[in-house]
Formats: sequence, structure tokens, C-alpha cells
Amino acid sequence: MSHTAWGRVLAVLSFIATSIVALPASAQWKPTRDVEFVIPFAVGGGADLLARVIHKIIVEEKLVPVPVALVNKPGGGGAVGVGYVTGSRRADPHTLVLVNGSVQITPILNPQVRTLSEIQPVMNTMLDDFVFFVKADSPWKNMADFVKDAKSKPAKTYAFATGGTTDVMAVTVLGKSTGTELNTINFNSGGEALTALLGGHVHGTLGNPLEFMGHLNQKAVRAIGVFRDNRFALLSDVPTVKEQGINAPNFQMWRGIGIPKGAPADAAKYWEGIMQKVVATPAFKAYLKDNAASEAPIAGAQFEAFLANQEKLYRELLGK
Repeated sequence: MSHTAWGRVLAVLSFIATSIVALPASAQWKPTRDVEFVIPFAVGGGADLLARVIHKIIVEEKLVPVPVALVNKPGGGGAVGVGYVTGSRRADPHTLVLVNGSVQITPILNPQVRTLSEIQPVMNTMLDDFVFFVKADSPWKNMADFVKDAKSKPAKTYAFATGGTTDVMAVTVLGKSTGTELNTINFNSGGEALTALLGGHVHGTLGNPLEFMGHLNQKAVRAIGVFRDNRFALLSDVPTVKEQGINAPNFQMWRGIGIPKGAPADAAKYWEGIMQKVVATPAFKAYLKDNAASEAPIAGAQFEAFLANQEKLYRELLGK
């Protein structure tokens, strides 16, 4: 073989080698058909509101090359929606799932139910604290009013609306911290719990600010206590429960995104990258600020470690 011919062979081999090395980068997963964004909760609750903000940012910023459709599948503390995913979208990377503390607490309360174990966590986005809300015309102006009144009545006199299993835990923590026994009325979402409160069907509710800010600003509801160590900057006139002499433990609602268990690992990395872009947008940061929420982007293995610690905390709180 001549020197010239041999040079051509080497050039071809070099091109092939370069192409092979470059192949994995060009073959990384990306969606090729419509994506379903499953919300395992009802319209109007905190999970639904967050999902719609994320969806709006993805669409307006053109972050993915295919349409993304929102699908609400409420019921069973997230069990119905996750059941839909495992039954119809198993291992499908063209599926996003809104996950939060409720889907983690539900199987703790009912071991027969499978929720978070069927989802591959991708990224947490934010944390929500709990606030004690009453209707604007409630006689309870502060925590002392509530405790005095509740202790003077038979157990379970006062009904509290809950929009998920995390809210149920919040009411349980409130009762144990104040020495009162409360009646929980369960709904599918924070939006339904808010409706029950506004309608006068319950006496109070413990929820996250993002579900109540509109009605709080309109003075349709009143906040009388915050379950955190310091006051919200946005709600500086609302004292913490600790300021009011109640030693209630802190816990928060985490809110994140997952995909069906068994989906390819590179799909999880793709969606993690998309969510990193979402939480970095001014629109998302404004949403957090307007709703007194905390930015908390936690991804991949760190998210899984975070969830393990959260489950330990939830079990400890329920044990108490």
C-alpha cells in the first residue's frame, strides 16, 4: 500500500473513531413525542398550582421540543395518580409526575398503598411551611384564643379541613402540641380545604401560603400562627406558634418532580436539566416570593438522601 493510500485509510479510521467517541453525546435521551405531566391531586391545590407554573415556564421558554399536557388524577393522597402512572405510563420517560410530602406520608399511614416507591425522584424545587388559617370572622385572633377555646370544649368539637396527608400530620402535630383533640375533615386538595373554610363548614385549616395568599390578601381568611422558627418576611404581622408559647416541631412540605420508576437514567438527567432551567427563571423566583415559599433545588442522589431524612422525620412525628 502506498504512503498516500495508507494516509487515506488512517484518515477514515480517525473519522470513524471520532464519530464513535462523539456518539453518546449525540445519542443522549430527549423527548420525541408528547409528554404527560401527571398531577396526583385535584385542581386548585398547592401541587396543582406549582405544576401549572412549571408547565407555563416550560412552554413559554420553549424548554422542550414537544407538547406537554397537564393531567390531574386526584385521590387517595396521591395513590390514584401514581396508580395511573404505574398502570398506563410505567417506565415511560415521556411522563412527569408532581410529587410532594403527601405521596411520602400516605404509605406510612397505609402500608398497603404504594406511591413514592413507584416514582424515580428527579428534583425538588421548593419548600412550604405550614400556617394556621381561620375564616376572617373567626373569634380566634391568636393561638391563645384557639387553645383556651378548644380545651374548654369536648374533644373533636372543632373541625379542621385537610387537603392531603401532610395536612393531616400538621393537624396532628397541632393537637399534640396544644393538648387538644381535633376533628379532621379530609379533602382531595388544599383548594377544596380552602373552599370548606370559606363556606364555614370547618373552623380552621393548616395549609401552605401558596394555597391561601389570594384570599389572605383579600382578607377573606386570617393567619394566626406560623409553624417555623421565624416569621415570614411577606407575612411579618403573623407570629410563629413558638412566639405564642407553643412548642410545635417544624416540618415542611417539599415539592418536586419525578418520572416513572424504570425509565432510563439519561431521561432522568434530561428532566433534571430542564428543571434546573425552570427554577432559575425570574418567573419561578417571583412565584416563590409572592407565595412565601423557599427555593430548594435538590437533585439526583441528594434528593433521594433528602427524602430518606424526610421519611425518618415523618415517622418520628407520627410516633409522637
